[in-house]
Amino acid sequence: MTVVRNFVNIYVYEFERLKHRNGEGDSMDKKELRKPVLARRRKLSDSDVHTMSLVICDNIRKTRAYEEAENICLYMPINNEVDVVLMMDAAEADGKTTWLPRVKGSEMDFYYYDKDTPVTIGEYSITEPDSQQVLEPDEKTLVVMPGAVFSVNRDRIGYGGGYYDKYLEKHPQVMTLAACFDFQIVDYIPAEEHDIKPMALISEKRIIEE
Repeated sequence: MTVVRNFVNIYVYEFERLKHRNGEGDSMDKKELRKPVLARRRKLSDSDVHTMSLVICDNIRKTRAYEEAENICLYMPINNEVDVVLMMDAAEADGKTTWLPRVKGSEMDFYYYDKDTPVTIGEYSITEPDSQQVLEPDEKTLVVMPGAVFSVNRDRIGYGGGYYDKYLEKHPQVMTLAACFDFQIVDYIPAEEHDIKPMALISEKRIIEE
């Protein structure tokens, strides 16, 4: 895990050094940053994903944002993402209402989801709730988001679709957390003006808050 983190940190350092020397303003190729981290994540066993996801879910429940939230927006994990759906039973027991994203074109909204909600396969072959009840987010809404690479300053690189950035730009009143494995956190990644930082970054080893 340290090897992956060091590789990304070195890549970022060299890019920034060359950009400064050449006077270039082009942004770093985020694909190159994603590659080693996502490759490491793909190699995780199902058992490792499950075990670390349980710890991360428990850490999410320790946050003030979770305690204050009435609506919890989760996501259906793919490609060895942190399995935040594991916390659904606990969230329900804590009196929370759970929601999952549904993508249509370039837009994303959250729809009601519980164990009895039928599902369908949406864009990118991701399971989505087949529900008609769409969330009207407010200040008691907590959005838990995935991502590819994060920094200790809570900067985030997603998967290129910009769905969460667009949603959060439309609904700035919601609370936000990002869930990741600790090896996905590096020292620094370049941030752009439109990027929206989560209020906290949650891994199996630490909670990084603003």
